[in-house]
Amino acid sequence: MKIYILKDIEKCAQVDSLLHILAPSMPSVDESRLRALLGDESFQLFVAEDSDGILSGMLTLTCCQTLARSKYWIEDVIVRPEFRGQGIGRALVEAAVDHVKETCAEAVIYLTSNPSRQAARALYRSVGFEDYETGVFRITI
Repeated sequence: MKIYILKDIEKCAQVDSLLHILAPSMPSVDESRLRALLGDESFQLFVAEDSDGILSGMLTLTCCQTLARSKYWIEDVIVRPEFRGQGIGRALVEAAVDHVKETCAEAVIYLTSNPSRQAARALYRSVGFEDYETGVFRITI
Protein backbone atom coordinates (compact mmCIF):
# COMPACT_ATOMS: atom_id res chain seq x y z
CA MET A 1 0.00 0.00 0.00
CA LYS A 2 1.37 3.39 -1.01
CA ILE A 3 0.22 6.65 0.64
CA TYR A 4 0.87 9.86 -1.28
CA ILE A 5 -0.51 13.31 -2.07
CA LEU A 6 -2.40 13.21 -5.36
CA LYS A 7 -1.02 15.74 -7.85
CA ASP A 8 -2.95 15.05 -11.07
CA ILE A 9 -6.49 14.28 -12.18
CA GLU A 10 -5.75 10.85 -13.62
CA LYS A 11 -7.56 9.15 -10.69
CA CYS A 12 -10.60 11.48 -10.78
CA ALA A 13 -13.17 8.71 -11.30
CA GLN A 14 -11.75 6.76 -8.36
CA VAL A 15 -11.76 9.86 -6.14
CA ASP A 16 -15.39 10.46 -7.07
CA SER A 17 -16.22 6.83 -6.32
CA LEU A 18 -14.61 7.07 -2.88
CA LEU A 19 -16.45 10.28 -2.06
CA HIS A 20 -19.78 8.61 -2.86
CA ILE A 21 -19.04 5.85 -0.35
CA LEU A 22 -19.02 8.53 2.34
CA ALA A 23 -21.90 10.59 0.97
CA PRO A 24 -23.93 8.94 -1.82
CA SER A 25 -25.98 12.08 -2.45
CA MET A 26 -22.89 14.29 -2.83
CA PRO A 27 -22.46 15.95 -6.24
CA SER A 28 -19.85 14.26 -8.40
CA VAL A 29 -16.28 15.51 -8.48
CA ASP A 30 -15.42 16.21 -12.09
CA GLU A 31 -11.97 16.75 -13.58
CA SER A 32 -12.37 20.53 -13.61
CA ARG A 33 -13.15 20.70 -9.87
CA LEU A 34 -10.40 18.24 -8.97
CA ARG A 35 -7.86 20.13 -11.10
CA ALA A 36 -8.77 23.38 -9.33
CA LEU A 37 -8.48 21.80 -5.90
CA LEU A 38 -5.18 20.11 -6.65
CA GLY A 39 -3.83 23.48 -7.84
CA ASP A 40 -4.76 25.16 -4.54
CA GLU A 41 -1.80 25.03 -2.16
CA SER A 42 -4.15 25.10 0.86
CA PHE A 43 -5.64 21.75 -0.25
CA GLN A 44 -3.95 18.34 -0.13
CA LEU A 45 -5.58 15.06 -1.17
CA PHE A 46 -3.89 12.08 0.46
CA VAL A 47 -4.63 8.75 -1.19
CA ALA A 48 -3.87 5.12 -0.45
CA GLU A 49 -3.17 3.07 -3.56
CA ASP A 50 -2.76 -0.69 -3.80
CA SER A 51 -0.29 -2.47 -6.07
CA ASP A 52 -2.92 -2.64 -8.86
CA GLY A 53 -3.37 1.16 -8.91
CA ILE A 54 -6.71 1.05 -7.08
CA LEU A 55 -7.36 3.87 -4.64
CA SER A 56 -8.39 2.09 -1.46
CA GLY A 57 -8.81 5.26 0.60
CA MET A 58 -8.40 9.00 0.75
CA LEU A 59 -8.36 11.98 3.07
CA THR A 60 -8.47 15.71 2.41
CA LEU A 61 -6.36 18.17 4.37
CA THR A 62 -7.10 21.86 4.06
CA CYS A 63 -5.37 24.84 5.63
CA CYS A 64 -6.71 28.19 6.72
CA GLN A 65 -4.32 30.92 7.79
CA THR A 66 -5.43 33.14 10.66
CA LEU A 67 -3.64 35.85 12.57
CA ALA A 68 -3.06 33.48 15.48
CA ARG A 69 -1.86 30.35 13.65
CA SER A 70 -2.34 27.95 10.82
CA LYS A 71 -5.46 25.85 11.19
CA TYR A 72 -5.82 22.59 9.33
CA TRP A 73 -8.91 20.45 8.81
CA ILE A 74 -9.02 16.78 7.99
CA GLU A 75 -12.13 15.88 6.02
CA ASP A 76 -13.46 13.12 3.78
CA VAL A 77 -11.62 10.23 5.45
CA ILE A 78 -12.80 7.26 3.41
CA VAL A 79 -11.62 3.67 3.04
CA ARG A 80 -13.32 1.31 0.63
CA PRO A 81 -15.26 -1.34 2.58
CA GLU A 82 -13.24 -4.22 1.13
CA PHE A 83 -10.00 -2.60 2.38
CA ARG A 84 -11.13 -1.75 5.92
CA GLY A 85 -9.33 -3.28 8.87
CA GLN A 86 -5.92 -3.08 7.17
CA GLY A 87 -4.68 0.14 8.82
CA ILE A 88 -5.30 2.33 5.78
CA GLY A 89 -7.34 4.94 7.65
CA ARG A 90 -4.64 5.19 10.30
CA ALA A 91 -1.91 5.48 7.66
CA LEU A 92 -3.79 8.29 5.91
CA VAL A 93 -4.39 10.23 9.15
CA GLU A 94 -0.78 9.79 10.28
CA ALA A 95 0.50 10.90 6.86
CA ALA A 96 -1.59 14.08 7.07
CA VAL A 97 -0.43 14.81 10.64
CA ASP A 98 3.20 14.19 9.66
CA HIS A 99 2.79 16.50 6.66
CA VAL A 100 1.56 19.33 8.90
CA LYS A 101 4.42 18.73 11.37
CA GLU A 102 6.94 18.93 8.51
CA THR A 103 5.50 22.04 6.87
CA CYS A 104 4.31 24.20 9.75
CA ALA A 105 6.05 25.16 12.98
CA GLU A 106 2.86 25.93 14.91
CA ALA A 107 -0.49 24.62 13.84
CA VAL A 108 -3.62 22.95 15.07
CA ILE A 109 -5.46 20.19 13.22
CA TYR A 110 -9.22 19.79 13.53
CA LEU A 111 -11.57 17.11 12.32
CA THR A 112 -15.18 16.28 12.92
CA SER A 113 -16.69 12.85 13.14
CA ASN A 114 -20.29 11.79 13.55
CA PRO A 115 -20.82 10.21 16.99
CA SER A 116 -22.23 7.11 15.29
CA ARG A 117 -18.84 6.42 13.66
CA GLN A 118 -17.34 4.74 16.72
CA ALA A 119 -14.47 2.99 14.92
CA ALA A 120 -13.38 6.23 13.24
CA ARG A 121 -13.57 8.15 16.51
CA ALA A 122 -11.47 5.48 18.26
CA LEU A 123 -8.90 5.73 15.46
CA TYR A 124 -8.66 9.52 15.78
CA ARG A 125 -8.21 9.28 19.55
CA SER A 126 -5.52 6.60 19.16
CA VAL A 127 -3.56 8.90 16.83
CA GLY A 128 -3.65 11.67 19.45
CA PHE A 129 -6.76 13.71 18.66
CA GLU A 130 -8.80 14.80 21.67
CA ASP A 131 -12.47 15.61 21.94
CA TYR A 132 -12.80 19.38 21.67
CA GLU A 133 -15.85 21.02 23.15
CA THR A 134 -17.25 23.47 20.66
CA GLY A 135 -20.51 24.39 19.08
CA VAL A 136 -20.30 23.87 15.35
CA PHE A 137 -22.42 26.29 13.34
CA ARG A 138 -23.14 25.85 9.69
CA ILE A 139 -24.95 27.56 6.86
CA THR A 140 -25.43 25.98 3.46
CA ILE A 141 -25.52 28.44 0.59
